[in-house]
Amino acid sequence: MQNTFRKFIAVFIITLLPAGFLFAQVKADKIWITTKLSEKFYDKDGNPLTGKGIVVGDVDSGIDVFHPMFFFADGGDFNWIDVNGNGIFEPGKDAVDLNSNGKADAGETLNYVDLKNDTYIIKSDPKVYEPDMDFLFTDKNGNGKRDFGEKDGFTEADPTYGEQYLITRDANNNNKLDVGEKLTALQTSKVRAVREKSGNIRRRGVDLIKTEFDSIGHGTGVSGILLGGHYGVQKLHGFAPDAEIVMANIKYNYTPRFVTSFPEMLTFLRTEGINVLLFEDGEWMYEYMDGSTEEEELTNEMARSGITIIGGGGNLADGNMHIKDTIPANVVRTYNFSSPKEAEGKKNDGAFVSFLWRQPEVNISFKIKTPDGTVTSALKGGSEILKSGKYNIYYERSVSPKGTVMFQFGISEKDSGTVDGEWSVEVVSPENVILDGFIVDVTQSWGGSTRWKSDKITGDGTVTFPCTADSCIAVGAYTVNYEWPGYGKLDDLCSYSGRGFNINGKMGIDICAPGHTTFTTSTNNGYGIFSGTSSAAPHVVGAVVLMLQYDKTLTHSQIRNILNSTATQDSFTGSVPNTNWGFGKLNTEAAIKYLMK
Repeated sequence: MQNTFRKFIAVFIITLLPAGFLFAQVKADKIWITTKLSEKFYDKDGNPLTGKGIVVGDVDSGIDVFHPMFFFADGGDFNWIDVNGNGIFEPGKDAVDLNSNGKADAGETLNYVDLKNDTYIIKSDPKVYEPDMDFLFTDKNGNGKRDFGEKDGFTEADPTYGEQYLITRDANNNNKLDVGEKLTALQTSKVRAVREKSGNIRRRGVDLIKTEFDSIGHGTGVSGILLGGHYGVQKLHGFAPDAEIVMANIKYNYTPRFVTSFPEMLTFLRTEGINVLLFEDGEWMYEYMDGSTEEEELTNEMARSGITIIGGGGNLADGNMHIKDTIPANVVRTYNFSSPKEAEGKKNDGAFVSFLWRQPEVNISFKIKTPDGTVTSALKGGSEILKSGKYNIYYERSVSPKGTVMFQFGISEKDSGTVDGEWSVEVVSPENVILDGFIVDVTQSWGGSTRWKSDKITGDGTVTFPCTADSCIAVGAYTVNYEWPGYGKLDDLCSYSGRGFNINGKMGIDICAPGHTTFTTSTNNGYGIFSGTSSAAPHVVGAVVLMLQYDKTLTHSQIRNILNSTATQDSFTGSVPNTNWGFGKLNTEAAIKYLMK
């Protein structure tokens, strides 16, 4: 997997499993489509709760703007024409009556896109048009495939940015297109705007068709959970299919801080008039983790202004990338870590370590022993790049506005080689101190390519930045649909889900939601499995969008309180609140009913 693929707060390993393994684990009647509510709800005007009028801002990898699940069904209703009168829909022969003249005219031939089904569990037939999984389109040139985008001569003004998509209004619910059933044309993108990695902004109605492709697919998966599809049509659709989204695409740096454009992205999203902000990124290296940064303060300001702030708490808990130790005064502690030569398909030419503690008056000393056996002098303060054996070691001591001390290291090989081998850090404190140590390398991987080898490894204290902002509703993940060995039992907390108290004493997780083995959209016209706190967080956002449609005056604090007070407690969560589950499992239906009392 590529470097940036793993940096977002999703776990994609499940999509690599053989289909037979999955089918053996799950029966059809046990599948939970986590984005579909168990009952229908209506707003104060009697309209279904579908997110209409609410805008979500997502800090993420991007979105596939050509995916049919991301267009509104606002292009009008049409009859279809059974050309040979056999009562059976035949793709490539039958037509849609776009001009209402009762004839199959040129440019009205119907065909369909069979959405690639990589869920393994949800059944579909790739040889048959199924209204609850596939999409019709007008095959204007009769070439048997859907043409779209500027490469095929389409412009921003063209509905669905290509040969127009349509959906079936399956009146008898037999999952077929029958004679007399209506078609609805899709037209307008659900994407208002995208801030690309370069900072360039693409807008609906102007140049959204030019938007950079979501090469990782992460934001496309998140968006499917939020607002994909069409209410009452697809087997899989998002919580709020009538909401809109604004995307701020993350650009990753090669070395930490890995993301430095948060202020610009947040300012952009705020200017776009969003109602909910979703963070789909987790950072831990060279971060104070105490809510003190410019980004976290800006997040708090946005919450005070009425924007609800939600983020995935991160997948760091089981990666062997965090240690916590209580160090007695003047006692030497040694922490070992190892780095591979290559990881995730790339040369590992940089490793990074940061230690945090809460007593700025305490000057802890550090010595680093390199794989070639050399040891640095005791490092206590300031900043410097020094040579130790064949390695370059950068270090710096700093203190946050909230009094958290960070001692950070960056390690490279002086001839641009790799940093593979066994390393150790010797630590001595003049006073008793609680020390947190984080580690990562250039892969930026949750899986821990470079990792600690210590009995002080712990998942506690692993909720990642920017969910460490005081205002952020941080979301943990639990397992649904099937168990995957090592990741957590069905209905239990995922092994990787961030947990514990933040370094400033704040309980890290507010609430948990379905996060392992959920289903959503994938790039290039597909459905797939999506896992991680990346999946859990948009479940909470989806619930909030429905709440805001019902009552747009709700504040961030009110929403947080309602979500927490209506969360489910069961044998897995135990007594809540606690530092694993927060206040329990998201209960969207209960939260909406609370508003309706």
